[in-house]
Parts: sequence; C-alpha cells; structure tokens
Amino acid sequence: MRIVVITSWATDVISGSGTAVFFNAFLAGLRQRGYTVEVIAPNFDTSDYIEATLKRFQFNTELRTDPRLRNADVIIGFDYDGYGLDPAQRPPLIASAHAIFGDLCRWEREPIRTVVYAQAFFDRLNMQQADLVTAGSQYAKERIVALYGVPAEKVQVIPHGMLTPNWLPLVDAEPRQANDHPIVLAVGKFYPRKRVDVLLRAVPLLVEEFPDLEVRIVGNGLEWDVLHALADELKINAHVTWLSHIADDAAFAREWRQADVFCHPSCQESFGYVYLEAMTLGKPIVAANASAAPEVVGEAGLLVEPENPAALAEGIRRLLRDESLRAECSRRGRARAAQFSVARMIDGYEAAIQRVLAPVPVVVR
Repeated sequence: MRIVVITSWATDVISGSGTAVFFNAFLAGLRQRGYTVEVIAPNFDTSDYIEATLKRFQFNTELRTDPRLRNADVIIGFDYDGYGLDPAQRPPLIASAHAIFGDLCRWEREPIRTVVYAQAFFDRLNMQQADLVTAGSQYAKERIVALYGVPAEKVQVIPHGMLTPNWLPLVDAEPRQANDHPIVLAVGKFYPRKRVDVLLRAVPLLVEEFPDLEVRIVGNGLEWDVLHALADELKINAHVTWLSHIADDAAFAREWRQADVFCHPSCQESFGYVYLEAMTLGKPIVAANASAAPEVVGEAGLLVEPENPAALAEGIRRLLRDESLRAECSRRGRARAAQFSVARMIDGYEAAIQRVLAPVPVVVR
C-alpha cells in the first residue's frame, strides 16, 4: 500500500510545535508497520506567519499537478492540506485535524485573526470534502462537527502518541538538586490561546505566600512583547525568568528536572503534547479545565477554571504546599502517559485507512 502524507506546516518541532511532534511519530509509526509513505512537505519558513500562510495556500492550489499523488492508494492531509484536490479524481483522502482554525479565531488579534479566518474557510472545505476526518481528542471532534458542519460519524477520534524526544531521557540522567525556592515551569508557543497572561496575573497572588517564587517560561512567539509588557505592569519581573527557546537538550532537560510544578493555562488544545511530556516525566500539572486537557491529563493533575488567575494560583498553591499531592500526581501522570502510545495511534490510523478503502457494498434486490 502506498500512502501519501501532505503537510504544508513545518515538520521540525521548533517551528511546527505539536503538529510536528505528531508528524514525526506518525511517519515513523507507519513506516515501522511496513507502509510505503511518500511525504509532500515543503517546509516553509514559519517565522513570518502571514507570509507562510500565503505560501501554504499557493502550495495547495498547485498540489493537484504533483506527480507523487498519481499512484497513491490513500492520501492523508494535515488540516486543510488537500482542499484543492478534486474529490472525483483523487484517491481517498483522510483529513488529519490538528489546529482546527475555526476554533482559534476567537483567541487571535489582528492582523493574524484575519489570516486564521481564511485558514478556517479552507479547513472546513477540506474536512467537508474528505472521505474521513481524524482528530486527537473528543474535544477536537466536537469542534469540527459544530464549526464545520461535518457529520459526527465521519470524524474518528484517535488519541496521539509521540516518539521520545532526545531531551527527555536526559531529565532523569542526572540527580535532581534541591531547590532553595519554589519553581513553576511553563513551556509553549506564545499564542494568545495559550493564556500565558493568566499565569502572569497569578504570580502576584502567589508571592504573598511564596515570596521567593520563580516562574520559568520556555518559549517565544507572537505574544512576546505583549507578555513582557504585562510583566512590567504587574511588577513581577523579579519572579519571572524568560528563557525563550532552548535549543540545547541538556539545558532544556534541566528545566524540567528542577521544576516543582508544571503549569499550562492554555484554553485551546486539540490534544496537547506538552501535557504528555509532563506526565511522562511525572511532573505535577496545573492546567485549565478546557479543550482537550481533561481527556489527556485526567486525574494526573489539577484542572482549574480557565482564564481565572485566582483559580490558577490556587491550583499551583495546593501543589507547592503539599508534597504528597505532588507525589500522587506524579505517579498518576506516569501511569496515564503510557496509554498514549505511537502503536495505539497507528492502530487507529490503520483502521481509518481500511475504512476509506473498504468497497461500498452492493445491495442486491
């Protein structure tokens, strides 16, 4: 069987974030099962989001002439990739949903918001035309059905798995040193929907009890200037360490090793690989009770009211106060992380592929 995988989003984890984590695990998993996989991935520079999006649109308008599609048994396109292919002429298409742009619009600011709306249009078109849509969570499925009008029976939920990143084994390769002050770690792209601002607003509430608290933030992105301005306004710079992107695996591992609590206040995740990373490492999690977090984190962390700094602060406060609670969250997290395997994910996609390739039964009258 010959599978063609199409993604116009970046496939390196630094630029492509969670979608790239999925892509690499997905590709490796399919090939390990013996499938012949052709990849069409132009890997545009995503540093200018608007320019990259325009290139993605152009790529899709030219895709139907790509000779690599001719002998495919099935096509798997990420998000809106594949919308320009003629359903009457192409092989069966599975739309693998990740960003769900229609769900992102409410969080974005102009001019990015207009670009996201444009992507949502093609997202909807692709998923309506696809033979099957796959999503990493029930939350993602429900949003696709509600926002894009795709029939629920056409959307198959397949929980994600991930390859072990190079940095992750380094976390436990060295002993953890005792911290002389509490450390909260946050990791992620600075998109509005990630709600790093809510974490910053929780800091003044926490320093009342933990005057030497340090929040260490790994990441960068569109909201960099906005978030730094907010930290200045809140007068919390003494408690926030901005680490930007950390390219060195050992240094990144050290951040995870030393963290007492991991916090991710995001209000929109179609899956959320960072939850899985934290659980794999046994890090106690405080997250917003929103989007896919309840499905992925479950009882492995504390889920609090979204977009509420006081609720987020209380969740962090509970974990910092209670060593036994941190230990219990750690135990639950490690156990829960094992459920999200690449093998299980590929099992789901094999079933999806067979579903779109199954011949339509002939009804004899």
